[in-house]
Amino acid sequence: MREVLTTCTADCPGTCSIIAQVENGRVTKLQGNSEHEITRGFICGNTRSYLKKSFYSKRRILHPLKKEDGEWIRISWDEALDVTADKIRNACNNYGSQSILYYQGYGARTALRIINRRFFNLLGGVSTLYGSICGGTGQAGQEMDMGVRISHDPTDHLNSNVILIWGRNPAVTDIHLWKILLQARKKGAKLVTIDPVTSETAKRSDMHLQPAPGSDGFLAMAMAIILLKDGSSDKEFITSHTKYFKDYIEFLNEYSLNELSKITDVPLNELYEITRWYATGNPSSIILGWGLQRYQQSHLTFRFIDALAAITGNIGKSGGGVSHGFDEYGYFDHRYALDAQAPNQRKITIPIAGKSILQMKDPPIKLIFITAGNPLAMLANSSLVKKAFQSVDDVIMVDHFLNDTADVANLFLPATTFLEDEDLVGSYGHNWISPLNPVIEPLGESRSELRILQELSTKLGFKDEMGGSPRDWLSKLANPIIDAGIPLEELLRKPHRFPSAPITPFTDGKFKTESGKYEFPGKLNIKNGNMTLNINFRQNDEFNLRLLSVSPREWIGSEIPENEHKNGVLSVQVHPKILKERNIEENEEIWLESQQGKLLVKAEKNATLRTDYVLTNRGGWNKYNKCVNILTPDLISDCGNGAPYYETFVKMKKKR
Repeated sequence: MREVLTTCTADCPGTCSIIAQVENGRVTKLQGNSEHEITRGFICGNTRSYLKKSFYSKRRILHPLKKEDGEWIRISWDEALDVTADKIRNACNNYGSQSILYYQGYGARTALRIINRRFFNLLGGVSTLYGSICGGTGQAGQEMDMGVRISHDPTDHLNSNVILIWGRNPAVTDIHLWKILLQARKKGAKLVTIDPVTSETAKRSDMHLQPAPGSDGFLAMAMAIILLKDGSSDKEFITSHTKYFKDYIEFLNEYSLNELSKITDVPLNELYEITRWYATGNPSSIILGWGLQRYQQSHLTFRFIDALAAITGNIGKSGGGVSHGFDEYGYFDHRYALDAQAPNQRKITIPIAGKSILQMKDPPIKLIFITAGNPLAMLANSSLVKKAFQSVDDVIMVDHFLNDTADVANLFLPATTFLEDEDLVGSYGHNWISPLNPVIEPLGESRSELRILQELSTKLGFKDEMGGSPRDWLSKLANPIIDAGIPLEELLRKPHRFPSAPITPFTDGKFKTESGKYEFPGKLNIKNGNMTLNINFRQNDEFNLRLLSVSPREWIGSEIPENEHKNGVLSVQVHPKILKERNIEENEEIWLESQQGKLLVKAEKNATLRTDYVLTNRGGWNKYNKCVNILTPDLISDCGNGAPYYETFVKMKKKR
């Protein structure tokens, strides 16, 4: 037996450091690496079962496929590369390089994916995506306040006395952060979860507030009014390090506590209690989640939550701050993508990709090339996304499985996994850079994305510009890390924390805003109007339940375990009162309808839910009747080009 150090690349903030065990050329076990300060030898159930459910799964595709008469047939790599090169060449020659859409998904975000962009830029520039279906909205809000989104090191929460976990469920979605929070609690810290859902995190917290979905910004405003009324503000921090405080106060003065209590559906006594806990924590930290970003005006929610830390002087203080995420690509040198040298780049906003593709002219989109993504399952208004993908001449996928998007593709190129590649990966959950070392040779005929694009570049006439081994490219992409004092050989030997990343941001009181100060939201600098959309809890009398779709424990993104494909229709959870009002029995199959579409679902009772929403899991596939995005409208958040999935309102209708 031998052991190889590598790293999980799933769309998860953990980025687990892994020791893979190999016997007779087969990976037999994955276990955690105890030498990583954050992941500390522990991996989640999804990673522990990865070998069976994904890597050695019978469903994994290990040879190129071409669709003929609606059926997949096996072809050679020579034919696959020739066909792909011809399709790219024809699109460029007949319509221009902008007629190609490169869709780089969230399934794996490693350093070498930057070189994927280089390939398409060497074509002259193609249509690519901007915005986010995850983190853009919150990031936009924090950039308005502080000039940059930058979080406290996860270990700094051990210095907190009170920790607000707001719109996040780390007990399920970030187990390493959760272990740190439990350690902080063992030291005496109080954990408070703010979430409409009674999550696993909420169940194990010292306090749980269950506000109306979308009312979080108003909850933060109520807390601010109480803080200022009770004299719990840090006048020195406000005077020396902030701007627009008077405008912010004027904005708050337009609301009464009674009004905010009604909007949030949080009783006044609970508003006072949570505010007292936060104010007396000294220091108190706030950890923000991705659920907060799935509304039209989520940037304002983030801004009003940030303001709580500014009022109390918890910014720049160890154990304080407002932490959301990290830039996993921020450690690498992006010059090698050649973005500046591609004159024909055209951007498509990812939350409305379907309608944008259909509307594209001069030139229209003729070819879509997808890596590490399943847009037909993960993007809003998936029916329109499917129609858009079906409207183009060619869809080429580089992936592991025949997912929903593969159903509309006509060429499938089998990709390697993190157990077969050499690469580096950052994290959006901490400041560590970790290595991918090849554990075994690629299974079957699978090839890395880099190798596929290099072989295509040979056929398309720019071999030299894409040439180089993975290690050659990593030695360039990792320049900022190497310059910080960590040689590439060390990076590939074990994980390293980026040396200059702060444990506690803003300790010098200097911010990246234009003024150099923290900037409060106020009438003069709140963009796109006031906070009105998030309190429209009832879209109309017919569609009066908000739809919330959350990450389950059993899978990540749209990487669905085999047994989930076989378990009938999508399950949704509803408060018993709602089922009784509509004469629906538990486990009855019903229609869940939005103004976007309808989906056959199974109704389950959950008395811990509020009565104003329906809860389900995200990531299901349409081919198995489990794609919740059949129901979600394709919208763009007011700031940050995010996807406001939770602006979906539904009704339940009995199956006839």
